[in-house]
Parts: sequence; C-alpha cells; structure tokens
Amino acid sequence: MSSTTRTVSDGVGVLTFDRLERRNALSIEMFTELSDTLDAWAHDDSVAVVVITGGEDVFCAGLDLDLQSGFTDETRAEYSEVCLRAYGTLLDYRKPTIAAVAGAALGGGCDIAVFCDMRIASRNSVWGFPQIKFGLTPYFSPLWKIVGLSQAKLLTFSGERIDAAEALRIGLADRLTMPGEVLTGALRLARSIAETTVESAVNNKELARRSPAMDPISALTYETLAYREVIRHPEVMDRIAEAYRAVRERKGEK
Repeated sequence: MSSTTRTVSDGVGVLTFDRLERRNALSIEMFTELSDTLDAWAHDDSVAVVVITGGEDVFCAGLDLDLQSGFTDETRAEYSEVCLRAYGTLLDYRKPTIAAVAGAALGGGCDIAVFCDMRIASRNSVWGFPQIKFGLTPYFSPLWKIVGLSQAKLLTFSGERIDAAEALRIGLADRLTMPGEVLTGALRLARSIAETTVESAVNNKELARRSPAMDPISALTYETLAYREVIRHPEVMDRIAEAYRAVRERKGEK
C-alpha cells in the first residue's frame, strides 16, 4: 500500500504523505516514494515546482517509533540508506520545492521541511527535533543556514519545540496561513512560480544554489552570463513581446 499520493496540475507537483494513522511518521516506504517521485519529476516538463505536504492536520511526526523499536542491523542500515537518498535528493533538487506544513513537523519531518526551499506553515504547526532528548544528533548544516547559528543551536541543543509564530520570527517558516488553508497558500505560491517557465524555475533555483557561495564580483558575473543566456530563449522573447504589445494596446498605440 502506498504511503504517499501524487498529483500534477498547473505546473505544480504535489506529494502528500498518507499515513495519517501514524501521524505521517517516516517509514522506509515513505522515504523511497519521496525519492522516486522527486526523481521522476526532476526532468518532467509538466512540473516546474514541487509541494510536499502531509495535509491540513499533520505534516510529519518524524521516525516511526514502532519501526525503530524493531530495527535489526539490516533494517537499520536499509533505513539509513533510504533516508540519505531522500534527504540528498531534496537538498540537491534542481527545481523549487515548497513544504506546506500543518500540525507536527518533528524530527525527520522538520528536516524535510528545512531541506525544502520555502516553508508555508499553518498557525497550528509545531516544529522541533525531539530526537535530541534521546541523545540523537540532528542535521545541523541546512538548518543554521536558514535560521542562523544561534537559533539553530537553541533548537538542536535543547530539543525544545516551537510554535508557528516563533518559527516565523526566526525565519524557519516563510509565511503563515490560518489552519485548514496551508495547502491553498502553498499552491498559490507554487503556481506563481510555475507561471514563469519550467526553465526559468530551474535557472532561478540554480542561481540561488550557486551565488551565495561566490564573492560579490563572481556572483555578478555569473548572474549576468545567466541572464544573457535566458534572454535568447524563444519562450522568453515571446513573453516579452506579448507584454510589450499589451502595454501598447492599453496606451491605444498600434
């Protein structure tokens, strides 16, 4: 039985965790389906943006404790492998990704949200790394790049949970919605991105990945060259021409 559902519409691929009876706790199957879906959509021209959600009640409560309690050396190694594949695929993904977070985003669920490019959160969302209380370690590097060193230390040293307002304050959440509206909010943003072009979405994601690691002049040069490349794209030229025609029509020009 599948642990996720997948839909594509208006340039947006939506992957929904579907283990509500387990609060969308992470299983080997969920990780595998997440990776396989991302791989399938990476070069699918019908998908410009990916939204990952658990629905309006719970995003993901982290590792399934029933699974963990029954680990053997073999299943623990398998879990580690599929986890690393999913996280690596998400971190290195070529298209924009949005986490639509409602309810609990804990442990590995919080990691998945952090590994996405943007996070739209319901006001009922709760974030944190409770595995710290067990003596386990977090994925620190992606987190501190979003919230800064001090806030990342607060979250990962203590294992304390924070609410949506605090997540927004420290930059972990990018926007908040009312409960029951998080997917609507995420889809609104995703469709806005998809309205550009698939190539534009990919190019802008690449700029966002590369430029922060460059010195200012190198970044300026790289981004200028990227602009020169895309300005020649036929679809871009057609859109610019159409916009120019629309402006002239509004002014009553021929």
